[in-house]
Amino acid sequence: MKKIIIFFLLIIAITGNSEIIKEKKILRKETMELILVCHEKIQSDFENIDLSPSGIEAVKQLGEKMKKNYSFDIAYTSNLKIANRTLNYILDEMNELEIPINKSETLNTITRKDLDGKNVFESLKSYWKSDISKNLKDGKNVLIVTDEDTIRILIKYLLDMSDRDIQNVYIPIDNTFYFEVDKNLEVIRAGFPIPPKFPEWIDEF
Repeated sequence: MKKIIIFFLLIIAITGNSEIIKEKKILRKETMELILVCHEKIQSDFENIDLSPSGIEAVKQLGEKMKKNYSFDIAYTSNLKIANRTLNYILDEMNELEIPINKSETLNTITRKDLDGKNVFESLKSYWKSDISKNLKDGKNVLIVTDEDTIRILIKYLLDMSDRDIQNVYIPIDNTFYFEVDKNLEVIRAGFPIPPKFPEWIDEF
């Protein structure tokens, strides 16, 4: 199952196709949505900077588009200002500022100069198993706002991808990566971006 999704992810990385990938049809009430949002790039955790004016506008537009078709029960982000501001702008546009927000250093920007890749992977996997996955299993839709490299590791873990394959997957900045999972956390479909095409608009097969 995951190999099929990975194959299409690699095709999208090459062709730039923005359609959501679908693997099989399952009733939405039996599945949860996990959406990963990549904030603007920064050099390291030590550069605790704010969003740029263009970044603010891009995030507001993203939140407005997401508002039309999505709703979240809980959100996760890092301790960095840029991640928190990105999340707040999105939730404000969606009128969902009241949902619980979990902040963790585990989701801080990964700098390869400071951290060993294996340790980062294990840390994120542990955080996923001990916290994030439990909310998905409880039937909650989850939003995560973090940096490109952290998202790349999460995708690698969720789709059981090799180091080589994950490097070929495009991670859109100020945009989204979509997962639909069942209560066993099996990935039903995955892709990017959300706007302007909502998954239900893709033909079933």
